[in-house]
Amino acid sequence: MTEIELYYLSQLFRTYSVGLCLGVSSIAMTFYYFVVHKGHTTVEENKMMHIVYRVLRIGMVLAILSEIMLFIYNYHIHNFIYWTDNPELLMRLTIFSVILFNALAMQYRKITMWLGPVFAGGSWYAYFFFSIWIETESTYPILFAGYLCWLSGVAAFLAALRYTLTRKPLATDTTHSTAEA
Repeated sequence: MTEIELYYLSQLFRTYSVGLCLGVSSIAMTFYYFVVHKGHTTVEENKMMHIVYRVLRIGMVLAILSEIMLFIYNYHIHNFIYWTDNPELLMRLTIFSVILFNALAMQYRKITMWLGPVFAGGSWYAYFFFSIWIETESTYPILFAGYLCWLSGVAAFLAALRYTLTRKPLATDTTHSTAEA
């Protein structure tokens, strides 16, 4: 297998593994907000969420393996330069660290269920972006500031969604029907 074939194979593997994580994370967030709107869960829904989180953990392991494959490839080709002059690599590592710490914090209930989905959903979408669009020609501080702005936007969207879903409908007057009037 040539080096270019190895590179494309590792990129394809990373795209599919990160895409799996992004999709499963989106399902988990959608289901969470469905439960927020409904107000309770059933035993079957809990079982389904455990399956979703198990698939997400498998996806995280695949994402780690794909990053390791690309690290090895790029270190072999670009040597030391890849590690020292690659803000996208540092950004991917930062975002994946946030994802990992957030997953652990959510599992052990050390983060609120309002803030956890913000870090989970926002970070998976950002990680997917940095996994697909590799060269941004920006510096790490600019990329990090953009990531923080993105998380702020996701937080605002999810806060509005939570407010909309948990808001009680306006009470209607059912004592007088239109037929009586």
